[in-house]
Amino acid sequence: GIGGTFQYGYNVSIINAPTQHIHKFLNETWSSRYHKALSPDLLTLLWSVIASVFSLGGLCGALVGGSLAIRLGRKGALLMNNVIAIIASILMGISFPTGWFELLIIGRFLIGINSGIGLCVQPLYIGEVAPKHLRGGLAMGTSIFLTGGILTGQIIGLREFLGGEKYWPLLLSSSCFPAFTQLLFLPWFPESPRYLLIDRGNELSC
Repeated sequence: GIGGTFQYGYNVSIINAPTQHIHKFLNETWSSRYHKALSPDLLTLLWSVIASVFSLGGLCGALVGGSLAIRLGRKGALLMNNVIAIIASILMGISFPTGWFELLIIGRFLIGINSGIGLCVQPLYIGEVAPKHLRGGLAMGTSIFLTGGILTGQIIGLREFLGGEKYWPLLLSSSCFPAFTQLLFLPWFPESPRYLLIDRGNELSC
């Protein structure tokens, strides 16, 4: 769950803490680039795009999640999904030092795709790979990791941690850590027997 529903909950909650700092970044970037002040209406529009493009990415990720789970396998789709999260984290992390707020928008869109794919594929994978007597309990992990991600994002977003003015780019790029964690551990997990049998026709591996 660390690279699946945890990512969704985490990235939903961390965007709230640095709101004022991102507003300041948008104002300063706009002034230095165009030599005029950013109007309040345009500021609201830019901030709304940064916050809400995550949902659009989630929709796109959910739409392609099923086909990726068939084409790459459940485990393969989750592994590939972490690459998207790492790219998104890099883009959001370098947006402040480069002065390109557009990278924030692209990064939030990509992390939305990551969350959408994770929400589709992770419950599918857990349900198919779990032993029958543990299936119900492991399926609950989807909700536990989602709420755990929200809680972790709220804690990490405190100004005493990464919610301060100097550290908000690190806060937004910190979603790479769950991705690296899953890349480290998931290869040791088995592939879904249902995928191997039905989609690949490999009865022996199943």
